[in-house]
Amino acid sequence: MEDDDKEVFLLLSLLLQYPESFPPKIASFRQMASELKSSVIQNHVYAFLHYVENNPWEQLTQQYVATFDFSEQSNMDLTSLLYPDDRKRGPLLATLKGIYQQAGLDMNSRELPDYLPMILEFLSVSDQAASKEVLGIVRPGMEKLCQQLVKDNNPYRGVLAACLLVTVGTMSPEGGVS
Repeated sequence: MEDDDKEVFLLLSLLLQYPESFPPKIASFRQMASELKSSVIQNHVYAFLHYVENNPWEQLTQQYVATFDFSEQSNMDLTSLLYPDDRKRGPLLATLKGIYQQAGLDMNSRELPDYLPMILEFLSVSDQAASKEVLGIVRPGMEKLCQQLVKDNNPYRGVLAACLLVTVGTMSPEGGVS
């Protein structure tokens, strides 16, 4: 995994968190985006930042909550999108937690281990082997979430598309985009 991928993962993690911190951080998000090597990912991030800059904070928070907190089809707990039955989902969550612990990630979060911003944060610091293992579990959920956001014409669709683009390079055996 390239260092640029790690920066992309960190930026995407920040963009997918509750937007309470967006207004004061827009300039730093733009700066981070300007340093990305992929113009396609950069364009997705810029489009989302344009949306953030041109909508009132109340609308941003309402959109976030409606999208990720109150929708079973587009929540941030990726394995729940694939396995609504907890009996199938539980072993995947335990596996993710084990990978995080083995890599030294402190799991003192109130979020489950399949929470997308946490996954992206982990990918920003993990080695290639751990990243591939985590993505093998959660990438189908990312794909499903992205499809739903595209279908809904949701402003977060580009952020998820960027997640999928950067994970392709992480998952390929050579480390580059396949």
